[in-house]
Amino acid sequence: EQLKGRILIKGKKLPPGCEDSEGEVSDEEEGWELARRLGQEDREAPEGGGPRRVRLSRELSELVSLCQAVPFQDFESSRRGQRYWEMCSFSEVEAGRFANECPAELVSYNKRFLSRVYPSPMRIDASNMNPQDFWKCGCQMVAMNYQTPGLMMDLNAGWFRQNGACGYVLRPAIMREEVSYFSANAKDSLPGVPAQLLHLKVISGQNLPKPKGSGAKGEVVEPYVCAEIHGIPADCAEHRTKTALQSGDNPVFDESLEFQINLPELAVLRFVVLDDDYIGDEFIAQYTIPFECLQPGYRHVPLQSLAGEPLPHATLFVHVAITDRRGGGKGHRRGLSGRRGRRVREYTSTKATGIKAIDEVFRAATQPLREATDLRENVQNALVSFKELCGLTPAANMKQCILTVATWLLHSDSAPSVTLNLAEQYPPMEAQGPIPDLLRKVLTAYETVTLTLSMAGGGCPLCVATRPLSDVPTCAGMDFHKELHRIEAKEGLRGRKLQKALESFAWNITVLK
Repeated sequence: EQLKGRILIKGKKLPPGCEDSEGEVSDEEEGWELARRLGQEDREAPEGGGPRRVRLSRELSELVSLCQAVPFQDFESSRRGQRYWEMCSFSEVEAGRFANECPAELVSYNKRFLSRVYPSPMRIDASNMNPQDFWKCGCQMVAMNYQTPGLMMDLNAGWFRQNGACGYVLRPAIMREEVSYFSANAKDSLPGVPAQLLHLKVISGQNLPKPKGSGAKGEVVEPYVCAEIHGIPADCAEHRTKTALQSGDNPVFDESLEFQINLPELAVLRFVVLDDDYIGDEFIAQYTIPFECLQPGYRHVPLQSLAGEPLPHATLFVHVAITDRRGGGKGHRRGLSGRRGRRVREYTSTKATGIKAIDEVFRAATQPLREATDLRENVQNALVSFKELCGLTPAANMKQCILTVATWLLHSDSAPSVTLNLAEQYPPMEAQGPIPDLLRKVLTAYETVTLTLSMAGGGCPLCVATRPLSDVPTCAGMDFHKELHRIEAKEGLRGRKLQKALESFAWNITVLK
């Protein structure tokens, strides 16, 4: 009774014309494959071959509402005829082929319908596929062999840690919006998604257990830490610390690692502690957490066993800092401190679709787009300069900066006076009387921050850039997309040229957004 209204039943439904208390439906999904693997197809398959028929009760059929299982034919048939409450299941092999050969179509399909991926029946050892391979294509449900621990189950358990291991996790907006450019196999930054830098300092470990089966080494444990990022191909990376020699169960690593994250909402960070051994590195502990759940500052990471069970009192002591990298294009590396040299600013440009009327609209947006990029970069640079003058890292926030300035004022021998007018949208900070040179530089940097913020917020050129979209007589704004296939046909674009035009249009819309 308590679970009523809380569970969605995925399954077959009896055909509309069936009036009996039960009827027959085809079982063309994994049930058929499993039966074939177990050698039952001779007994249960129909004479003509193909999927077997199973009996289904009306009571169970009527419980199925939003997840009615239907067979998948092809993407075009689904686009024309599949209804939103119907969902298809894909074998790991079939879904993997779509993810490699036509990832854009699979992502587009998953914007409209639910899909489920199940392990290949050939996994007779109950091993697991990598769920990230299908999450990055928008597949909502990836079935796992929960009885088999390891990296893949760590990723699955870690991913759903962000919602308390129940319900669902919302996919990134770029994977849900009707018109947006997203490549599941992206090897660089994505338009419209600000890349971020993750700065990790692995300081030490506490109460690390000995790896199982380590009796041959006696009491000596020489651990090191691997930090792995799992996500889209552009984000997948791994860095390790040096080995802590003869350190016992409380090793000190004191090592900094850095990662660029191009799609933060889909990235997962996994810490793995291993025992360095010339025969083969032994597993000690791990912990997996979504990038979006990372908290900045000094943190203790609670370690888990290979089976995902908590290890009492075993932790890693780390420092986490996350900084933005804005402006599109290939990101430039920016450390936690030090002055920046001059560099050529890179802009994310629009792409030609091959349709004159549409290309002219996007071409008109190029210069305002650059101006908007400049404004955003200027704000970021002003903020970084202000934070550095306050003696803080780019990961610090404005509140920390103001508190730092206040501390200086309180402990200054000359007792300078500074006012902060909170009545203004961008509160000015002004000195009353003489102040030290360093504090004057800080106030000047703060004034630059408020000036650039007011310029960016006052009249962003990007708003002007998108106005021509609504002035096109044939279709306004997003109506362009609805009419796109008709316009492309009129222009005579087919095949690869048509696909390229659609991708370019989605790219341009994403950049402008």
